[in-house]
Parts: sequence; C-alpha cells; structure tokens
Amino acid sequence: MPLDPIHISFSVRDLQRKYRVIIDAAKRSKDAVVLINNSRPEAVVLDIKTYDDLIRDTYSFDEEFTLHTVKLSRSSAKKGKIKKLSSWNELDA
Repeated sequence: MPLDPIHISFSVRDLQRKYRVIIDAAKRSKDAVVLINNSRPEAVVLDIKTYDDLIRDTYSFDEEFTLHTVKLSRSSAKKGKIKKLSSWNELDA
C-alpha cells in the first residue's frame, strides 16, 4: 500500500498536547502522520491497520516485479536478444 507523498504533519510538541487529534488523523487518513521537530521530520504515526498492512507486505510488489523482470531477461537471453556490454557507455549506442 503506497503512502501519499504529501503527509499530514504536526509538531513533536503537539504530540503531547493533541494526542487524540493526531491519532484520529492517522486513523482517518490511513496514511502516515509526520511529526516535525525543528522543521525536520522526526517520526511517523500510523494507525494499527496501516502498520499491520505494511509489515505483512514484505515488498510483494518489488518481489513480483523483480521475478517478472528476471523471467523476461532469461527468455531474452535464450532467444539471443541480449548484448553483453563492456561499459555503461555502450547503452547510448
């Protein structure tokens, strides 16, 4: 589950004062709520379902994509469609 690149954010100080507001924002958005300290991101708050989804998904998309790419490259190699390069500069040729 990809996270939205524009996150809801609160200051770290708000965490103590507005705990419930921050938790509710994480639950409502189903996305990361970023905690900012000295104008820099310091931590992230996630609702428990989003957290569970993230830790259970062990990069399945990346693994699926990688395995598909390997399969395609092996198929191309068997068909003799692969050119062995001696340098990165040959990619432009």
